[in-house]
Amino acid sequence: MKKLNLILHSRSFFSLLLFVTCGYVFWNLAHFSSKYQNETTFVGTIISKKIGDTYVTYEVNAKEKLLVRYSEDFSLGDQVLIEGTLERPSKNRNFHLFNYQSYLKGKRIFYVVDASKMKLLKKATGLYLFKNQIIKKIENRKVTSYLFAFLLGDSSLLEEKSTYQSLGISHLFAVSGMHVMFFTAFLFFVCNCFFKKEIVSFFVVTVVLGIYIWLLGGSASASRAFLLFVISFCNHYWKWGFSSIQLLIFVFSCLLMLNPFSILQVGFQFSFVICFFLMLQSRQKCGYIKTLFFTSLVASLASFPLSVYHFHQFHFGSILFNLFAVPFVSFLLFPFSFLCFCLPFFDPVLELLISIFHGFIRLCDFFSFLKLSFCSISVVFVFFYYLILIVCFRVHKRWLIVYFICLFLHFWFPYLDTHYWIDMIDVGQGDAILIRYPHLKKVILIDTGGVIPYGNWKSKQAEQILLPYFRALGIHHIDFLILTHGDYDHMGEAIPLIEHFDVKTVIFNCGELNELERELIKVLDRKKIVYYHCMKSLKIGSSKLLFLNDNHYNNENDHSIVLYTEFYHHTFLFMGDASSLVERDLIAKYKLKEIDVLKVSHHGSKTSSSKDFIGAIHPKYSMISVGRNNRYGHPNKEVLKNLESSEIYRTDQDGGIRFQVQKNKLEIKTCLP
Repeated sequence: MKKLNLILHSRSFFSLLLFVTCGYVFWNLAHFSSKYQNETTFVGTIISKKIGDTYVTYEVNAKEKLLVRYSEDFSLGDQVLIEGTLERPSKNRNFHLFNYQSYLKGKRIFYVVDASKMKLLKKATGLYLFKNQIIKKIENRKVTSYLFAFLLGDSSLLEEKSTYQSLGISHLFAVSGMHVMFFTAFLFFVCNCFFKKEIVSFFVVTVVLGIYIWLLGGSASASRAFLLFVISFCNHYWKWGFSSIQLLIFVFSCLLMLNPFSILQVGFQFSFVICFFLMLQSRQKCGYIKTLFFTSLVASLASFPLSVYHFHQFHFGSILFNLFAVPFVSFLLFPFSFLCFCLPFFDPVLELLISIFHGFIRLCDFFSFLKLSFCSISVVFVFFYYLILIVCFRVHKRWLIVYFICLFLHFWFPYLDTHYWIDMIDVGQGDAILIRYPHLKKVILIDTGGVIPYGNWKSKQAEQILLPYFRALGIHHIDFLILTHGDYDHMGEAIPLIEHFDVKTVIFNCGELNELERELIKVLDRKKIVYYHCMKSLKIGSSKLLFLNDNHYNNENDHSIVLYTEFYHHTFLFMGDASSLVERDLIAKYKLKEIDVLKVSHHGSKTSSSKDFIGAIHPKYSMISVGRNNRYGHPNKEVLKNLESSEIYRTDQDGGIRFQVQKNKLEIKTCLP
């Protein structure tokens, strides 16, 4: 028995446990195969749902979890029959951006079903019925979003969610260790009033807490806090003598053995990494404010590498924001949410607390200069950051100097690049092309993409694609935004982009302004941003951008800016949506020969890229920005035939397209293989 005890308490045992867990996880990630193949009917239980503008998205527990989209609303816990076709979730279609397939894989979901039919087989019972009753009780109240966040772990309804994320305090609205600890302390207080024995109170608290974690959907942070509470109590009560880090490793292994794909969840990663470094820090007795500040500092240092890896930005003000936000949310918003659920007449008090918190958030906006973008890093660099932090905590605090030197170098790393880069960003049936000069001396964006809004739905390509893309590349401003013409698919995201990003200069074409362009000019005037019409050329360093199309035509497409430039003797021609009429004028007016890279006009429409024009310029590479399965039938087969002598790249098939321009060669990468 003593020998077994020594083995369990040894570092070697927990090192082996960690090694076996990692091996098990990597084996599952590499070798997992779905239980489904070509089935079209499925029977399962709805375990979560999210109501959207046009359909409801369900997570369904069948032979394995499925993500199902359907137009009608069913309740949690309902057993349903589903008819539909299995589809693999899409990967990220642009470099560095959100990978939906990986996100769903982290939830152990490998297929999406667009259901043609859903039929109710059995109504919800048991705990699902209880959860549905809770949902009904908190719906249609002024504080609904906060009740959903704290009682059910659903923060999707918070209108300020993106603001909380940018300020680095969104963790306060994901039920985690802090909230579970508060809830546990309250339950113990109540149980101790009825039970004399601590172990009886523990079992009662464990059952109630387990039900609460289930109601939260078993989120990574909440599950970690729950298991850590259970194992820590047992360790203390029966005097096992394990350290807090050993217990954390045990909980880490348990959760990954249950679901190896949890390692892909962002919440899982943040939860364990921050918890590990908080446990690793030395325990020094000091006042509450100092303890809170030190805890916030350690948590921020620990979360930085993951924040940069996933979101490409970090708000250094979060260290100070948490000094107010943590106690306010923990001791006021969180408990009052439970109180308001039980006693709705306390809603005005919770509303007052929420308005005070919103005032604090508005105050935090004055510190937006502390939010910095960092270029994308690999997993290797993430581990390197954490290695330095571990050395800092275990050896000496002076290693923090090395950590901050790495942060400084990381921030300035994009400015060391000596190449030109041309990125065609996949924005669906639209255009957005990014040009980066060596050392980021200049950054040019040609068009912004955009989808015409309908109903309550609005395009969010600036928020979801452009801004994250710029952050991932370490770009902090756009020097020139060139809008080829006034169609929505080329400049529809210009206003949201300018409202949320630093744009220095905007360039319009030579045509008359349409309504969309006039609306943009109002914003430019308000923000005092310089703009020009009908430019002839733009000299930047040793390169020159030539605006070739200054004729007047009778339609918006033909007024498109046609841009010619040369980098290291490699020639580029960007055609906007210009038609074959403009192409004839360009051939007659300019000596365009041997173009290396052609941005094909009008998404490969038959109105452009005529045989004569392509024969005159002989492009080596042709890139087409076009939406998947678009209703226009782009790109046209005849156009593709005209371009067949060149190497063709298409965003619908290749995702984002990237040209790295070197002195002696062009290197081409696509986001999709």
